[in-house]
Amino acid sequence: MPKSEAMKSESKRMHKATYARDKRKGGYLIRISGPHAGSFAGQDVPVTTMAGEEHDEKLTGLIWAGVDSKNGEPVALYRFESKPREKVEEFEF
Repeated sequence: MPKSEAMKSESKRMHKATYARDKRKGGYLIRISGPHAGSFAGQDVPVTTMAGEEHDEKLTGLIWAGVDSKNGEPVALYRFESKPREKVEEFEF
């Protein structure tokens, strides 16, 4: 899909998923904002990184759902399935 088409389909989405730091246990969570933010447990969702790239992540459990204090929008935090890191080529010293 060309980049312009991807941007058009992204703008039509009702929800946005991003990575968020887990302040209690360390690591990362998925933060979803939108009208039905608390109803995506068990689903695969596209998650946007700070660089603008998208990764599909499998949400495993809802941690918290509520209202964002800054803009009043419904938000939710989820755990997700971790994936093994890509193997980096090792060089001989």
